[in-house]
Amino acid sequence: MTISKNLIQDACLLKQSELIDSFQNRIDSMKSDVLEANQSPSQTEGRAAGKVELYNAVGKELDFALREMEFLETLNPENECTIVEPGALVVTDKITIYICVSIEEIEVEGKAIFGISTRAPIYAAMRGLKKGDYFKFNEMEYQIQDIY
Repeated sequence: MTISKNLIQDACLLKQSELIDSFQNRIDSMKSDVLEANQSPSQTEGRAAGKVELYNAVGKELDFALREMEFLETLNPENECTIVEPGALVVTDKITIYICVSIEEIEVEGKAIFGISTRAPIYAAMRGLKKGDYFKFNEMEYQIQDIY
């Protein structure tokens, strides 16, 4: 059964958008607390610094999620792939993987799809392979049954 890459792409875009919204909401809720911590003489310096550090860390996560969204938006699900490369849907005998960005498992048309980035170790194990090829990752062997 072939799953629509357009539907997969849409599900990934939605998932990434939800992640970005979550980070943005967290930053928005932290912003006033961080500003108060920097101005309040009753706070110890260590606690205030910790809040600022957490705020900055969440900001970096948001920036990373935004860059991942930009990359995800460059992928054209209409492109037919014959090798494992960005934008390919790789159907193995064990799992189905969309080469895009690191996305938790999504379900499309009743099938579990895992979004992985090109920086993922499993991608390094299968990059450039074709339908019918085998690769090994974490002591498990996979056979590529289809790529599109």
